Parts: sequence; C-alpha cells; structure tokens
Amino acid sequence: MVRILLRFSEELVDKPITAQVILEHGIPISIVAAHIDSQGGEILAEVPSTHVEKVAGAFREKGVIVTFPKLIEVDSERCFDCGACLSLCPVNAISFKEDFSVVFDQEKCIGGPCGTCVDACPAGAIRLVEQGTV
Repeated sequence: MVRILLRFSEELVDKPITAQVILEHGIPISIVAAHIDSQGGEILAEVPSTHVEKVAGAFREKGVIVTFPKLIEVDSERCFDCGACLSLCPVNAISFKEDFSVVFDQEKCIGGPCGTCVDACPAGAIRLVEQGTV
C-alpha cells in the first residue's frame, strides 16, 4: 500500500469525488485520516501500490491536488528512548515496550501531514523521508 495525500479546494468539497474514483475504477482506497470542511481539506489515504498511478491520475483529472507524504524514519543509534515523542503523537503510533524502549507503529503513523515527533525529538533521531512518487 502507498499513502497519498489528497487536497480538496473549497470548490470541490461538496462533490463525491472519492466515491466516484472508487466506483469508476473499482480500486479500494483506505482513508487513514481526513480533515475536510466548507473551506477545503485533506484526505490521507492508502492505495494498493499496483494502482497508485491510476488512482492519482483519476483524482488529478477531477481537480484534486495529489501528493505523496513523507514517512517517518527512526535512527535507532541516535534514539535514547526518552519518550518525548510519545505523548505528542495524535494517532498513538508511538509506544513503550516492556523494557521502556520506544516503538513506532508505521501502520498507524500518518507521517508528513503531522511530523510532530520529528520536532519533539531532542536527539534528532526521527526524520521524514520521501516515499516513491507518481
């Protein structure tokens, strides 16, 4: 699965674009996070890697801005398990193991749209990295 970030303008938020793309192409899209109101908004979604190009193109044809968010990468050599990132994570993607070492759940992490843990890390052990783009 590849994560894509869909940005909807104010003119597009009242249209069922996501449903149209799913129905027209028969490709499942999993919504990881979303924030949309009358001013516009964003959807962070996961798309099967074999269909990323087709889905991105379909959204772009409908006027949606499609980008590929950065993912989180942790340098285990620099991380000293302080937990500064843990309490700030809005999706609970960071936890402590029984030995109090920090664990990152890549499935829960929303990456680039957030990045709060990157700024919180006093060791600079967390960074955002690019994923493949289309």
